[in-house]
Amino acid sequence: MKNELKSSIIYQVFTRNYTIEGTFNALTSKLDYIKDLGTDILYLLPINEIGKVGRKGSLGSPYSIKDYYKINPEYGTLEDFKDLISKTHEKGMKLMIDIVFNHTSRDSLIMNEHPEWMYHDKDGNFANKAGDWSDVYDLDYNNQDLIAYLVGVIEYYCSLGVDGFRFDVASLIYKSFFEKLKEMLDQKYPKTILLAESVDSNFINYVRSINFNALSDAELYEVGFDLLYPYNNMEELRKYLGTKESRYLDMYKVLLNYEEAYNPATNLRIRGLENHDQKRLIEYTKNKILIKNLAAFPVFMKGPMFIYNGLESKADHHLDLFEKDLLDLSLDIEWYNFIKKLIEFKKDKLNQDLLISEVLTSKGRNLGIINHYKDGSTSYGLFNLSTSLSNNGVIIKDDKLVDGAYVDYFTNKIVLIKNHSVKVKEPMYLFKATDIETK
Repeated sequence: MKNELKSSIIYQVFTRNYTIEGTFNALTSKLDYIKDLGTDILYLLPINEIGKVGRKGSLGSPYSIKDYYKINPEYGTLEDFKDLISKTHEKGMKLMIDIVFNHTSRDSLIMNEHPEWMYHDKDGNFANKAGDWSDVYDLDYNNQDLIAYLVGVIEYYCSLGVDGFRFDVASLIYKSFFEKLKEMLDQKYPKTILLAESVDSNFINYVRSINFNALSDAELYEVGFDLLYPYNNMEELRKYLGTKESRYLDMYKVLLNYEEAYNPATNLRIRGLENHDQKRLIEYTKNKILIKNLAAFPVFMKGPMFIYNGLESKADHHLDLFEKDLLDLSLDIEWYNFIKKLIEFKKDKLNQDLLISEVLTSKGRNLGIINHYKDGSTSYGLFNLSTSLSNNGVIIKDDKLVDGAYVDYFTNKIVLIKNHSVKVKEPMYLFKATDIETK
């Protein structure tokens, strides 16, 4: 499965804001568009009934779940959801849903029927272990009955035809749950895709500092996750884009290399900077050249391409999680074609033979990546991460850049690397000129 995922496209949809109607049926009518984009896996934000106590905004957070077995009536019925699954499969795509097992709403079925399954503070009150989420209380994974119940929830959705699950704040869920889940999936649904929202190092350290559970990325891979978020080093990139201080970019390069060296050789991360919790590319910068490079560099790296709905239309704001906030899918054709070109690259079977993405750690406002393939061949991804308004390009110089003639995937033009150096403005995916026809 992991080889297949290396060249997959995951398209994340917030059902409420994807169409005017905000329903499963309306989303079903958009499947041709989603498929034509190149999507392999359609991933939905949580689909379950939302709680009312402490609700954020007028519609509530989709991550404040009242009942894991009930569909949010805002989206339609269970039959509508089953039809969406069926139609997605007919289009040759898989369907993944978001699962929120760290906490429930403050009026959840579990809280009312099994209060002993909820986390209580030292005074015996329902509470959160970490964070200040005002609309939820945490679950207590010391209770084996809770673990059995939640494994049953996953089994139920697998029986409906759901192909995979994205676990919200997976790092805060106990290993004992994931071990039981893996047992069930291995026996009954071994092809199920598991994606973990693995939290950043600062949050892990904070949670551990107050004496609570926080799983490392290595532990999440160990208990069966196929894919993790790229949060293990993303904070440094965000700091660089926010402050424009190159030291953060230098740190980011080093940490990207550590990512390869200190995780299992088969580890995979989703590749993309946008999602429902993160800024849009255009919110980081209005520099068109920088935006293209920010979109292109994650796609070059090992792991599936992750598209948050609207990347393809260059959506310019972070969608509201608590209110109706209709996504603008009107297309900038030049940008759309660029995203399609990235998708075309990621879907190429050559990525299934990608062993590692080695990041160059030479300093500069650039990012250089060497992809190493099973047949011994390599390719270069070269990116201009200059934050200057003019942004006329940057020089990438590194001894690991081998002199010679290369073909740029985007322009089909010959690019020369001389003295281990090359100038980059637009993003480049470079293959040896003699190898390009076989790629």
